[in-house]
Amino acid sequence: MATKLVIGKAAPKSFPMKVEVPTPHGPCEINFEAKYLPSTEWAKLREAHAEAISKATHELFDTAKVEATRAYTIASQNAPKVATTDEEREKEILALMKPIKGSEFESLKAKFSGELIAQIVTHWDLDDTLSIASLTEMCDQYPGSAEAVFKAYNETREGTRTKN
Repeated sequence: MATKLVIGKAAPKSFPMKVEVPTPHGPCEINFEAKYLPSTEWAKLREAHAEAISKATHELFDTAKVEATRAYTIASQNAPKVATTDEEREKEILALMKPIKGSEFESLKAKFSGELIAQIVTHWDLDDTLSIASLTEMCDQYPGSAEAVFKAYNETREGTRTKN
């Protein structure tokens, strides 16, 4: 028999959520207790997550550009100026920029994913304490874990996850 739907205050506060985290040895199951968020709140959290990643990425780029500008200034003091326009100067500075390391991006991805997961779960059945640090470590150690958590959260929250 179907449960009667009640709008408003009767919305669940939380729900159990099983997540299969992909590992090199096959999937490992983690049982979470997840916060039930209305669609608008969940969307706002995801938007804030995307903005934080974007801001951190821009900061990495800006830092690399500042370093390249310093290198350009030092080089131009010791050599005749080649760039005659602002556009040429900008191209020479960009050419001096060191690439942002992939490890920096992966670290940011794990950090921000751990932070977002911490905002939607309240408990897990692992021996480790549930914290941003442990969630970040999980996301770093098992790269597919964040995506698995977000997928399970969406499917369970929306009632589309099939039961075994």
